[in-house]
Amino acid sequence: MYVSEFIKKPILSPEGKRIGRLKDLIVSSNHAYPLIKALKMTTSDKKIITIAWRNIADVNKEIVLKFPLDEIKEYHIKKHDINLLEDVMDRQVVDIEGKKVRRVNDLKISPTNGHYHIIGVDIGVNGILRRLGLGRVVKPLSIRSSEDLISWEDIDTLKSDYSKLKLKVPKQKIKKLHPADMAEIVDQLGLHESLTILNSLDDEAAADTLEEVSPERQVSLLEGMESQRAAEILDEMSPDDAADVLADLPEEKAEELLDLMEPEESKDLRELLEYPETTAGGIMTTEFVEVNDDLTVKEVMESLREIAKDVETIYYIYVVSKAGDLVGVTSLRDIILAEPQTPISDFMHTHIIKVDVMDDQHDVAQQIAKYNLIALPVVENESKIKGIVTVDDAIDIVLPTAWKKRVPRMFGR
Repeated sequence: MYVSEFIKKPILSPEGKRIGRLKDLIVSSNHAYPLIKALKMTTSDKKIITIAWRNIADVNKEIVLKFPLDEIKEYHIKKHDINLLEDVMDRQVVDIEGKKVRRVNDLKISPTNGHYHIIGVDIGVNGILRRLGLGRVVKPLSIRSSEDLISWEDIDTLKSDYSKLKLKVPKQKIKKLHPADMAEIVDQLGLHESLTILNSLDDEAAADTLEEVSPERQVSLLEGMESQRAAEILDEMSPDDAADVLADLPEEKAEELLDLMEPEESKDLRELLEYPETTAGGIMTTEFVEVNDDLTVKEVMESLREIAKDVETIYYIYVVSKAGDLVGVTSLRDIILAEPQTPISDFMHTHIIKVDVMDDQHDVAQQIAKYNLIALPVVENESKIKGIVTVDDAIDIVLPTAWKKRVPRMFGR
């Protein structure tokens, strides 16, 4: 049984007289599979009345009332009630298992011990055909409805008010999606629905998702959300990604968000924004590991434990002198293999492949590809390290625009 079949049924009095038509079905979301609690009908004289389901005698060919209409006490909508036709039918939903945005074409109903539950969503052509009164063509066309059904517990509605539509595991399940999957969904939705998803996530998860969203949509989302929330998300983003989206925002909006951010994060971003967008400085991140050249392996490992959570990649460790000059580089592998008391200066590589902050981004990408690097240090005045360009950012440069943001951040946080 489907909701589309209910829609067509006339409503009869106990004597069999037609007294109205169905306008909507009311279900309670307090159940794992929503229970039909009432129906909303339009009477012959155009009045809208809501009737509790316990007053329904039969729903086979017609919907027949147990009692005369004037003897039935009207049902009052409760907090967790949902209007199926108004609130769910034709809405977009997130298919958690398929990681796609779907449209609700129909809803499947299961009768159990005299009760009626909504057990699934039909997102296929069958639902459309039933609503058009063409259900009988389904079998000749060999369209199998089982392929088009999503269990109610495997969807999460995209209503602006999450509190209105409580499923068994709504936000908890959607939060388990990979940021790239979440971003793909966000890119398919309208702005309002996309903001609903982002606002249901914590700052870190929202930042991870926003980093994977297309650049045009990033701008729209940040402009569409409350400024303080936007600033908190920017705080959690990688500096290079945050700088990219700030550069695309109107200058006044970007300045407002920078003022609302944490001072240290804001300072780093302002420095990045000073570099032309197509230079090494414009695409670098300021999250990298640097240690002093007078440390031992044991001391370096202790430092790594403190700073690793705040940097994008820790595969390369950059070594600086007391004067702040970049004097060497080593890898995490070399650190792990070395004896604890060995000075890092004993085995660091002093021939450093590096680029200047003003070098063109395509030259940077070529250097990373030529030397098969995971990251490349960016310096100013020949020796002062200002940041690094990671391999995923280099690939972003050489890939077609449509594929940007789709590269896995294999070495990221």
